[in-house]
Amino acid sequence: MDHFGDAIAPSGFQLTQLSRGAFQGRLASWVVSPSLTVTRQQANQSLQVVGDKHPGYLIFIVQLKALLQPAFAHDKPLLTNAIAGFDIERPVHLITSPGGQDQCKIDVSKALFQHYAALAHRYDLDEAFLQRNMVVPCLDRFSPLCIYLKQLFQSGVSDQIWHHAPQATTLLEQDLMPLLIDALPPARQADAPRSYRRAALVATAKAYIMANLDQPLTLADICQAVCSSQRSLQYGFQEMLGMGPMAFVKVQRLHGIRRALLHADPKPETVAHIAHQWGFFSLGHFSRDYKQLFGELPSKTLQQR
Repeated sequence: MDHFGDAIAPSGFQLTQLSRGAFQGRLASWVVSPSLTVTRQQANQSLQVVGDKHPGYLIFIVQLKALLQPAFAHDKPLLTNAIAGFDIERPVHLITSPGGQDQCKIDVSKALFQHYAALAHRYDLDEAFLQRNMVVPCLDRFSPLCIYLKQLFQSGVSDQIWHHAPQATTLLEQDLMPLLIDALPPARQADAPRSYRRAALVATAKAYIMANLDQPLTLADICQAVCSSQRSLQYGFQEMLGMGPMAFVKVQRLHGIRRALLHADPKPETVAHIAHQWGFFSLGHFSRDYKQLFGELPSKTLQQR
């Protein structure tokens, strides 16, 4: 998972695995030019992805398979035919589906995007449009782009074609960018889902949890801090993250331990010492929870350092 995050964004996205089990991810990229990169991202676990975008570049996230369980982009439900992430000023904040993800990330410089928008006379794709960050085009607009991206990453695409035809980079750009521009609905039709009604409550609770991970936390503490009932908080976390608030606390602490293990010296450091620092005092229960989430024992993580 850590390598997966580094490969997606060397500048530093933080990935948090939310669902349980050994992580499996796969990446494939077409680096068309310094101004255009297309990456297919496949993962079998639900992830929370946060981080800053590369300055001067737009990101367009396109789902390549139907989402059978909820996913969210900036607290808005991410529908199967949604295109999201293109507000250049807004950091990435994505929660992928518990069923895993299969999506394309198109990184395009703002200058190149504006060039092709002007060629198509799409002057409605201005700053105000980009600030929407998500649109849900009709299938007639969305399907040609989705089909093209799937074909682009099929195993039948030959590397020999790429190497023996330098003009392929230009052709790919000239094919993909008009499809992307055409997939974006006119500004007057660019509806997007509303934010989940408990999104603000969940965001406030998550911020409180992250600021107090090193302190003993109870559900009553969190509810009091965010002025919420336990019922509302449980519903909000379950629907957005697939777990309750206390399970989220445990997941965050387990990730903290994992990062500590990956950076620890295996000789002086012990799993028990690091686990105790994060509030786990039963090594047996901790090892079970750790393996359920990451698919390996903490001792193995420490050895891999």
